[in-house]
Amino acid sequence: MQGWPIVSGTVNCRERADLPRTAMVHVELIDLSQKDPTKALLGEESIWPAGIKLPVTFRIPYDPSRIDPSHIYVLRARITDGEKTLFVSSSMSYVLTRGAPNIADIVVVRVMIRY
Repeated sequence: MQGWPIVSGTVNCRERADLPRTAMVHVELIDLSQKDPTKALLGEESIWPAGIKLPVTFRIPYDPSRIDPSHIYVLRARITDGEKTLFVSSSMSYVLTRGAPNIADIVVVRVMIRY
């Protein structure tokens, strides 16, 4: 992984979000064109400092030999507290191919629970 290229950016929320001290930010680099779901995840980072404040920066190294210029790659983010998902990406953040950059600012939205 040392010397591999990276995708980087921030995870932020448009609304004021006071996160629990035990919250974790998870960011994943996904190959949307991959038919085998076990091979779709190309890299990830989990950030867990106590008392996370948004925005949070991330850096995900990836194996360049796994990048196919004809494929579509996105970053997906979520914020969790234990087993509970608090926030998820509001839209897809395209990266790496088809003119997309290797930097993305991901916006997350609060998960609404319906009963």
